[in-house]
Amino acid sequence: MTIKQRLFFSNILMLVIPVFLGVLVVSGIVLIFLGVTGYDFNRILFDDEYFKHAVEQTSNYGEELTTNGDLELIKKEVKNFNQRYKDFGLSLSVFVGKEEIYPLTASNKNQFIDIVLSQDERHLFVMDNTAVYRENAGEYSIVLVDNNYLRYTGDNYENYRDVLIGLGLLMFLLFIVIIILTNRFLIEFVFNHITGPLDILVYGVHQIRDGQLDYRIEYTGEDEFSAICSDFNEMAQRLLDSVNGKQKDEANRKELIAGISHDLRTPLTSIKAYVEGIEKGVASTPVIQKRYLNIIKEKTNDLEHIVNQLFMFSKLDIGEFPFYLECVELSREVTVIVNSVLEEYKRKSLSIKFKNNTKKSTVLIDRIQLRNAIINILENSVKYKNKELAKLEIICWEAGDEVLLSFSDDGPGVPCEALEHLFDVFYRVDPSRCNPSKGSGLGLAISAKILERLGGSMRAENVMNGGLAIIMSFPKELGGFKLEKNSDS
Repeated sequence: MTIKQRLFFSNILMLVIPVFLGVLVVSGIVLIFLGVTGYDFNRILFDDEYFKHAVEQTSNYGEELTTNGDLELIKKEVKNFNQRYKDFGLSLSVFVGKEEIYPLTASNKNQFIDIVLSQDERHLFVMDNTAVYRENAGEYSIVLVDNNYLRYTGDNYENYRDVLIGLGLLMFLLFIVIIILTNRFLIEFVFNHITGPLDILVYGVHQIRDGQLDYRIEYTGEDEFSAICSDFNEMAQRLLDSVNGKQKDEANRKELIAGISHDLRTPLTSIKAYVEGIEKGVASTPVIQKRYLNIIKEKTNDLEHIVNQLFMFSKLDIGEFPFYLECVELSREVTVIVNSVLEEYKRKSLSIKFKNNTKKSTVLIDRIQLRNAIINILENSVKYKNKELAKLEIICWEAGDEVLLSFSDDGPGVPCEALEHLFDVFYRVDPSRCNPSKGSGLGLAISAKILERLGGSMRAENVMNGGLAIIMSFPKELGGFKLEKNSDS
């Protein structure tokens, strides 16, 4: 039950419970009062009307008997009257003089009948709870007896004042008890179901404040707090991911600085050494000087390449590198790229074979950046090959809503723990970075960023029989030709 529902029902119960219990209390007090006084409830409410009606009927019977003189008819009516009002304490009798002729046992025990029969005219006599009325009918007299007659006089009030005061105090105390019990019940029904979850939330907030970002709230209730606790857990997870991301970024930043420092220092050291050799006359002949200058030029080109790649990666990383997207058939585009570099890499002792298993699947790419990404992978295979003639197989196939492109070589592969780090900036399997000639560690990172900007992804796997497989995935594009300048995925 939700908190809103609990509050709604609590408001209803706040009204219904006191009213219901109040009615029960009043009813009980009335019954106690009637038991103490001996009064009948119906007679209290309608006594005056009952007695007046009975007196009128008695007068009518007297007139009828006087007019018709049919005693048997009157007996039948008296009998019906007595049966009808038996439960109300009313009865009729017919007398001749002071002798009761009908019914013979109805009122012979009432001591007040003789008083009214001694009067010449119709007469009403009342004492305590008994009222006797006589109606003349010629030689007959019809007598009405009410044994439950009520009179609300000052004397009656004095008699029952203490009882009424006691019952009033009892009613007041019972109402106070009812209100206290109702509040107690509603507090249990509503308040505890609010404070409990709040305590859980407060404890969870304190855990997050104290750095326990992996703490999660386990709440089984089905109310508004369930959604709040779910949002809290999601917030904690996002906060944990954010902190982990910042820590990873900080580690990457430190690694990046270390990588840049190392990769720039190596060619700079070489350039400085050869320049000093020229200055000090170590290169004494023109041939040696030319060789030194060629080495300096080569190292300068290496520096320029590192700086250009670093610049490109930073632009890709912040999303400011311009992309010109086109909807092309991937297999055809890869065929064009492979054919254009096939002879070049054959001279570098890398044999490339392309296999297409798609049916004209189109993707949204930047042709130039796709070429750059593929070249980086090919260069990586050349640098790390361990055979005189290395082989690289490129396969293009479809998988659901994606088109995949794999590059599998027969090189040494990498340790399993290094696979997920291959696309990190300046990462090399060689932790000492003692062989700068095998790249700066930016090529695969740039390729991964290009794929990310194209809406795809890149992963690495070890080949079963040795070697490394780089797998690109591209989302299928169902539309036609499309050109988008400076696109940012």
